[in-house]
Amino acid sequence: MASVISLVTGTESSTIHHGARRIVSMLAFPFLKTVQMADNAGTYIYGFVANYHAIHQENAELRQLVVERNVLLARNNELSAENHRIRRDLNFLREQPHYELEPAGILQNAKGILTIDRGSFHGIERSMAVITRDGVVGVITEVDDFTSIVATLHHPDCKVGVMVWRNRQRAYDGVIHASGSDLSLICTMEYIDFQADVRTGDLVVTSPESLFPAGYPVGIIGAAPTGDTLWRRAEVTPLVDPYRLDIVYIVRRASEPHDILMGPPTAKSQNLAPETPDTRPLQERMAP
Repeated sequence: MASVISLVTGTESSTIHHGARRIVSMLAFPFLKTVQMADNAGTYIYGFVANYHAIHQENAELRQLVVERNVLLARNNELSAENHRIRRDLNFLREQPHYELEPAGILQNAKGILTIDRGSFHGIERSMAVITRDGVVGVITEVDDFTSIVATLHHPDCKVGVMVWRNRQRAYDGVIHASGSDLSLICTMEYIDFQADVRTGDLVVTSPESLFPAGYPVGIIGAAPTGDTLWRRAEVTPLVDPYRLDIVYIVRRASEPHDILMGPPTAKSQNLAPETPDTRPLQERMAP
């Protein structure tokens, strides 16, 4: 066809071919450009998907590494806290020469009752006192071969003979007990004489009449005694939270030192001179 056109028009064949190529090239350019763009897009998408997969895998590995590091950190913190507790417990045992103590781990804790891993096989008996370094925990109420039940100050079965440490003031019945289901009023000290000097913030300790070593901390008077009759009652906040304990100590035997039995010194007792014996004859001493 190009040759015929060349003969008819007298135009050189190369010029006709050149024009035809330009026309074909112009017509094919959009298609070629589209193919090139599609090829580049495919390469880009493939690279994006490959990179996304690699980044996702790397992120997953990093997250796993963070989790493992957090687990190791938590274990280290727990070991550090446990070592601290062990050191405190050892110091506590050294600091109590007047008590023969038996450490016991807590197996179960529910509704003011502790189940501990010491029983009759270990020489544990009912009514033994249970304490921590911070204060009174409760009393052993049941004993099996290898376990025992401790009624804490949260439980109605636990009643502890107490007094106010500041002035050795006792309630009429001499005990505090659980206040029932209201955990904001954990313990109650009842039958306090209307004229008794009991104040908010007073430290309450075990009395010599209790099963516990005398003078051991129990709790703090949370509010001034209230009541409209001759007897009043006061709220006592225990110093020990039984729901946060891992280990307790059973008092096998206790010998209270003299200063604990006598209580804190008073100004009156400090100023008194030693009493000298009366050497007068009996008739003279008994004479009016």
